[in-house]
Amino acid sequence: MIYVAILAFSDVHIGDSKSNVDAFAAFLKEVTDRPDVDTVVALGDCFDMWVRDVSGLFLENHKIAQLLLTLKHGKNFHYVVGNHDYHLLCLKGHNYPITFEKDLTIQGKGVTYVFKHGWEFDDEQSVPVIEALCYNMSDTSGQIRSDVWNLVNESNQKKIQDADAVEEVIKRNSGTLGKLEFVFEVLRDAYLQRLMAPASVRVSEAFNKVEEKAVESVKERELLIFGHTHRPFVSPTQSLVNTGSWVSDAKTSNTWIEIEEKEVRLMQYGVGDITQAFIKKI
Repeated sequence: MIYVAILAFSDVHIGDSKSNVDAFAAFLKEVTDRPDVDTVVALGDCFDMWVRDVSGLFLENHKIAQLLLTLKHGKNFHYVVGNHDYHLLCLKGHNYPITFEKDLTIQGKGVTYVFKHGWEFDDEQSVPVIEALCYNMSDTSGQIRSDVWNLVNESNQKKIQDADAVEEVIKRNSGTLGKLEFVFEVLRDAYLQRLMAPASVRVSEAFNKVEEKAVESVKERELLIFGHTHRPFVSPTQSLVNTGSWVSDAKTSNTWIEIEEKEVRLMQYGVGDITQAFIKKI
């Protein structure tokens, strides 16, 4: 049996209608029973707080949460947050059974494994906005949106054109209308429309730049593992790898990576090792 030191997955987007939840649940059960896996890293956007109210999201998917907790009891388990579940970083100082991390570094034999979700390499992501987008209090937000639009029109705020301007407006007005209201103000601009577009829509120039910035961040004797783009690949030098996603609109979905010391394997559920088909030079 091959010993797999680390297994990592990302971008399940549970709560989104395109999430392959059933396949992911079956995958988690299999990983729990695998004696060859020592460490498991959930690499962000496992839950999609941008599209569902948080309480309903976790109540409806309590079985997935339980599977993650079961996984935690048997292995070294880490949860690195993404942009769609960034709010989890706020869950500190309480007796939560899982610790949420912004990024993660694990020292191996002759190599340092660096885990980031990947939103950090995306110029269109802004921390105040991605956190505020997680504050969904209801699935039926029509009336809220209407009320907020009235407030926005009355306040006569200027249009927002870029991430820096969005961040500034939210900071300036957080005590007036609050984070949620100003997220809806941003909705009228092309910036947020691009930001909230599915990864399948943002696959051209934007995600090419994300991957280029990820390459530039890799240091000597490092292996960077990230997600975010929903585009699984392994670099020829195996110094950079993308975990892919578990959403139905991705070109290739239900993927994860396994690391045995310096060897990286890209896996697909129901298929197996697909590494050779996804070696990509950035």
